[in-house]
Amino acid sequence: MVQAEDGVLEGLKEKADKLLEAGKSISSQVKMTRREEEVLSELMKLLGNKEIAANLKLAERTVKFHISSLLAKFRVRGRMELVREAARQTGAAVPIPMLTQEARTFAPVAKNNYSEGPQEVLVVPLAKRPCLA
Repeated sequence: MVQAEDGVLEGLKEKADKLLEAGKSISSQVKMTRREEEVLSELMKLLGNKEIAANLKLAERTVKFHISSLLAKFRVRGRMELVREAARQTGAAVPIPMLTQEARTFAPVAKNNYSEGPQEVLVVPLAKRPCLA
């Protein structure tokens, strides 16, 4: 590696910042219908199909159709991949799902039905059967 002269690196950070801003201002190369954009924006909020359908006043089946279409257009396999790819292309922030105290439910602890100490063991003989080879 060779050390660069002082004048070469001058203004490089500003140029890089301008390029990054220009890249963020470019919209996605994927062509979407208005409804697909609406479904995608709801999906970016990490909502389920039923919630998206209720918010947009659509049938749940229609939402599934739009999501399938978006998966194909963005060339991804799953909803989270779709959210990540759409966020990457549009520069939008991806929300991070957080568990609230109410969402944390634990199964009740099972009561131990075994008593402490030795117990009587019952041995049941098995019928002898001839082995066929």
